Amino acid sequence: MDARPREDRQGTSRSTYLWNTASSMLMAFQSVIMLVVVTHVCDVSTAGVLTLAYAHANLFLNLGKYGVRNYQVSDVERRHSFIAYAKLRVLTSTLMLVFGSAFLLSPFGDTGYSGYSASKSATIFVMLLFKCIDALEDAVHGNYQQNGHLDVGAKVLCFRLSTTIAIFALLVCLARDLLLSLSIATAYTALYFLAETAWVWRRYGLPSFDAGGSSKALPLLKACFPLFLSLFLLFYIGNIPKYTIDTLMDDAAQAIYGFIAMPVFVVGLLSNFIFNPIVASLALQWSKGKVDAFSKRFLWQSIVILLITVGCIVGAWTIGAPVLGALYNTNLYPYRIDLIVLLMGGGLLALATLFTTGITIMRNQRMLTFGYLLVSLIARILCPVMVRAEGIDGASWSYLWVMLCLTLWCLGGFLMGLRSNKGSTSD
Repeated sequence: MDARPREDRQGTSRSTYLWNTASSMLMAFQSVIMLVVVTHVCDVSTAGVLTLAYAHANLFLNLGKYGVRNYQVSDVERRHSFIAYAKLRVLTSTLMLVFGSAFLLSPFGDTGYSGYSASKSATIFVMLLFKCIDALEDAVHGNYQQNGHLDVGAKVLCFRLSTTIAIFALLVCLARDLLLSLSIATAYTALYFLAETAWVWRRYGLPSFDAGGSSKALPLLKACFPLFLSLFLLFYIGNIPKYTIDTLMDDAAQAIYGFIAMPVFVVGLLSNFIFNPIVASLALQWSKGKVDAFSKRFLWQSIVILLITVGCIVGAWTIGAPVLGALYNTNLYPYRIDLIVLLMGGGLLALATLFTTGITIMRNQRMLTFGYLLVSLIARILCPVMVRAEGIDGASWSYLWVMLCLTLWCLGGFLMGLRSNKGSTSD
């Protein structure tokens, strides 16, 4: 099998875009569908528990993934073997479970952090297991993409997500028990991951165990630490309003904030449809010194994100509140302004993620750390003040201002990286 990325040999195929789009949509709307089912079958407080559990698991998923995927895909010189990436992912996934569970530990009997009930703590822990599968699978699919088979990973991911969502929804409808349904769905998705990996190995000979490259995980652990810390803080910053609501308000308020925050992910989702399949080819351009072509493609992607954000805002202003209200069986019209504010923050988040990816390709990821730490400190001070003063309104506006600070920092780092390579050959 030709080891060069398929993007380099024949361009990214239409099939790859379609399957990547489908799998990205399922991944992004997984929580939405689960939340809709729980809201209609159970109650708004149970939906609030699911919202918090999903946010918490996604936060620690960044420890499991460790920011390695784009680093792995952009490793065009194959300096590290798949063995190294796999070892690292097993280690970080274990740490994900350990530190994610430590959040729930408490010496006070059967209650967890902040006085959580045993059922609420168990739900959060099972959700950690549920998302841990995503972390392990991501390393395998990164190898598929390295070898020009992003579509293969997208196909099996589509089937895993769709069947898992269907099983979870059916179980909730039958048992009306969130913890039981989530536990069975988690066991199913783990077994499916093992089966899909075995099938792809037999069918395509992937993952590819490269003969060259280092098989040691420690260099990767060190090289990707700034990426992990930055992405972890990025999600932590985005979740601070939810943690603040959890501390100062109730599960019903948590659910309402989760309902109106859902469209935020649509902006990033639609942006990723265009961007994710071309990361490998962007890395090749950068490695060949084609700085002008590289920067133009990022400029175009930034324009696309802005257009997507404006389109989502227009849609949200006209039909957002009634559509979301119907989905979640809740009157959300009083939160229409909050919906717009959160979508603006979502557009800024998509831009920050885009520039972070560019900085990763440039291998300048260490400069991200200070900015993310500074912005997380700002968020920790700003969010509680605004939530105490304005409730859900305060949470929404604090999210927007924090994302603005973060985007400006990432843009500055990206431009500095381009400027430092201005002497490179341009296309």
